[in-house]
Formats: sequence, structure tokens, C-alpha cells
Amino acid sequence: MALAACAGCDRCRKERPRVHVQIPVERAAFVTDNGSDTISVIDRDDERVVAVPVDLDPARHEAPHHLAVLRGAGSSAGRVFVALGFPPDPGKPKNRHAGHGSGEDRGKLAAFALPDLSLERAVEVDENPGEVILTHDGTRVLVSHFDMKRAMTVAARGGGSPATMFARLLVFDARTLALVGERPLCVAPHGMATTPDDRTLVVACHGSDELAVVDLSQPSLPTSRYPLGIAQGVPGVPHYGPYSVALPPAGDRVLVANLESKDLLVFDLARRAFVAGAGVPLGARAYMPAFAGESAALVPLQAPDGLARVDLAARRITIRVSYTPRECGRPHAARVARDGRAYVVCEGDHEGPGAVLEIDPVTLATRRRWPVGVYPDGIAFGDGS
Repeated sequence: MALAACAGCDRCRKERPRVHVQIPVERAAFVTDNGSDTISVIDRDDERVVAVPVDLDPARHEAPHHLAVLRGAGSSAGRVFVALGFPPDPGKPKNRHAGHGSGEDRGKLAAFALPDLSLERAVEVDENPGEVILTHDGTRVLVSHFDMKRAMTVAARGGGSPATMFARLLVFDARTLALVGERPLCVAPHGMATTPDDRTLVVACHGSDELAVVDLSQPSLPTSRYPLGIAQGVPGVPHYGPYSVALPPAGDRVLVANLESKDLLVFDLARRAFVAGAGVPLGARAYMPAFAGESAALVPLQAPDGLARVDLAARRITIRVSYTPRECGRPHAARVARDGRAYVVCEGDHEGPGAVLEIDPVTLATRRRWPVGVYPDGIAFGDGS
């Protein structure tokens, strides 16, 4: 598949109004507002929030979904890489409610320059881009594709093998956005994480109830897939529904968060096997967790909405808080910055503003709250974490 850049980006720059962010990059948190086609820039030391439009085409809904920040070297302040989904439009100029994973048009990976988030370049990716991450060395950008529509289409036709439902992993050069690697991975892959040495990538395969382990050291990206359990659903109709993964600082284990089975599972990377009895039931849909140390994980929960701190060594929830829709509707992602401060992204009702909370990583008490755009989902920090 050809991957086309926005030609020179001159047209894109003219169509996007410049916004003076005026928040120091090292103090900033960047949030993708899926429903309002903006990136909210938060001053983590203040109350300020600046909304920056990401409209490449003002007539379409870009649906920015997750992002990664690359700090610059020398005179460069760095870049923010954002996945743009372009979901289906059933008649509204900008449909804010289109289902994630059901897009028919190819998405884009856009690179915005720090500190003003001016558009530098955008390249095509496949339909329904999922998560976008950087390798730790900052040389590669990885994009998964949460393409449930592909799986549903194959299933409806009948007779297709699971491999025909597979969506691709794409690997780009972080400097040029040239495509340097790709392979069909699994059914509706979403959350990703790399080991500290950047040799191994782990991916949550939502649509096939698997964990994919990819060798990033080889150009062909050889991949092994591991079922989450014996009760796998059929491809496209998952029983576990793994949505995201997280690695502790040591990078020796993988925490897998599941939407459908409403629990956490632990995968041992050295043994290449799930740890028997290490699962933690949550009674709610587990979204995108973050480690706060080697054994403690902060897990956003939906239905009911809340946040749990889980002790993985003891295999239990140590503290859990509930959120009202007004405080934090539909918690989506937890992240811990390099300075140890912890944050939760709250989707909200997908109609009005969402929010970001700074929370105490031990007690889970809310320290500060920032309103952001409509339907926020991803967060990354200007300190490069």
C-alpha cells in the first residue's frame, strides 16, 4: 500500500490556524481530543489549557487517537506524533460519535513540531489506527490498527481464515516518517509497549484474544501470538477483549488489560507464557493502565467508572475509587510522568468537555482537574515520558 505524505504540507499549514501555546514543553501534557479534533496542551504546574486544532481537512473529522512525544536534540524542541482515524460520517459534517474501529478510510500519522504544534508532515496509514508509540531510543514510530470492521466484514462473508482479518503493524522512521517495516499482526491490535532495550514489542490483539510478541531487531518483524486462555472467542468476537498492555520498569512482564472479561492478566516475557493464577478480576472494563513502580498498577475502569491501584505481587486491588460523570466520566488512560506524578484521562459523555485528573499514585486522591476537549483518550508528556 502506498503511504502518501501531505504534499509539502503548505496547504495543510495554511488551513490550520496558528495557536500560541506559551506553555513550557517540559511542563506540558498533550492530550488527544478525539471528538473535537484538537490537542489539548495542559500546564501541569498551573490551570492553563490551550486547545490546538489538528484539522488537516476542515470538512472532515480527523478523530485524533493517541499520541507520542519525541523531545528534540540541539536546537530542535521535538515532535508530537498523532494517529488520525477519519471515522465514518453518516451525514454530519463532523460526526463526533462514530465507532472506534469502524472506519472505512485510511488514517494518517501526523507529526507536529514543538512547541507550537505546527504540522510538519503527515503520511497515510491503514484504516482505524489504534495506538502510536515511540521506541525508547526515539528512532522509530509504531502504529497499530484497531480494525474491527475488517474482522466483521470477513466474518460476514464467511469462509475466511483468521489471517484475512489481520490488521498491520507499521513502523516508521521518526525523523523522516519513511516506512521502514510492516507486517500483518493479528485481529484488531491496539495497545503496544516495547521492552527497555527496544528489541521486543508486545501488542494486545483485541479481536483474537491474543498477545502478539514481535522481534523488532529483525527487518521482517517475526511475530509469535499467545492466546489469553482456553476460553477464546471466535476471531472478531472476543471473550477476553485485550485492549492494552503495560510493562513495569524492568520490562520482564506484560500486564494485559481486558475489556470483555473485565480483568488483568500477567505474561512472563522470559518464559513466553501467561502466569497461572496471576490474574486480577476487576468487575469493570479495564482500559489503559500504567505502572507506578515495579508491582503496582493504576487501572482505569469503565462500567462502573473508577480507578484501581492493583498490587500485582499480592494479586489484589489495594485501593479503588469511584468517579461520578461530573468528576471523571469513562476513565480511559492512566499515565505516570518521569517526575512520578500520575494522571487519568476521562472521556466524558462524548458530547461536552472531557477532563484530565492529576491523582495521588498511592491514595488515588484527586489533586487537580483540567477540562479538555470532547472525548479525550491519549496523553503524553513534554518530558518525553
